[in-house]
Amino acid sequence: MMLRKRAWDMMRDEFPTVREDASLAEAIRVMREAMVEAPDSQVVVVLNKGGKLVGAINLWKLFKAVKQSVLKDDNLKADGSVDWDQQFANACLICTQERLEDSLITDPPLLKPNDPILVVLDVFLKSRRDWALVMEADKVMGVVYVTDVYREMTRDMVQIFK
Repeated sequence: MMLRKRAWDMMRDEFPTVREDASLAEAIRVMREAMVEAPDSQVVVVLNKGGKLVGAINLWKLFKAVKQSVLKDDNLKADGSVDWDQQFANACLICTQERLEDSLITDPPLLKPNDPILVVLDVFLKSRRDWALVMEADKVMGVVYVTDVYREMTRDMVQIFK
């Protein structure tokens, strides 16, 4: 049964998206909102105005961008005479100006809806990512996370282990 699973069976058809002209702050906001419903959500799909895939930004890229833009301020590292809350708030404003293009993953791992689970696993291993976009023609249909594959695999395994 497990080997019959396809990317389509495991993908999430609701996933966070932003436009390519969005700010880093918008991507962070969208990611946080997605995590309310799906705590293991970890990628935001970036689309152009026509709805075509431009790339993606994942948690690691967001962390790196925040470190470079928000936490780079030398005033945050100053001695005790600084109002830390105000300095952090000021530094966070940088995120509203930062564009995604510097943090964008332009070659995200891609799957077809009918790709079998072994192909899905191979894409994860080769790309060294724990997510992949499911594409049909030029449209993003969904996202598959390694946790989704794990749930599917272990559902059948647990029955065998009894």
